[in-house]
Amino acid sequence: MNEIVTVTPWHPWPLAIPIVIAIGGIVVSSIGTRRHSKPVRELGSAIFFLAALGALAMFGFMPGSWDQGARADALIGLGYESPTFSAEQITGPGEPAVIAFQAERDGERVRGFLKSTGGDQWQVTEVEEDD
Repeated sequence: MNEIVTVTPWHPWPLAIPIVIAIGGIVVSSIGTRRHSKPVRELGSAIFFLAALGALAMFGFMPGSWDQGARADALIGLGYESPTFSAEQITGPGEPAVIAFQAERDGERVRGFLKSTGGDQWQVTEVEEDD
């Protein structure tokens, strides 16, 4: 099977949540500074710090999990069941990315790879196994 699928790229919109919380922390800290209230100022600083850590963690983990979910959805749309992926392999500088996968198709375990054809288009190729 050699088919082209579209893998939706990651959208950073979920990062808006910790950014809004961080801005709220800045506002609370400013109010505490104006009112000379150390507990309110420290609460605002803590809110800002935790929101910034949350944003960094989300930025570190979400793109990979989003991409893996989008790749799985694309393969499921082609009739594969329970696909799993290996680490991304780049064959050389300027070469397209290649990602190996395993899945079930028609009750049999199959192996193959996804190769980037540019943009959000990926070519799905099954690898014939020798017994």
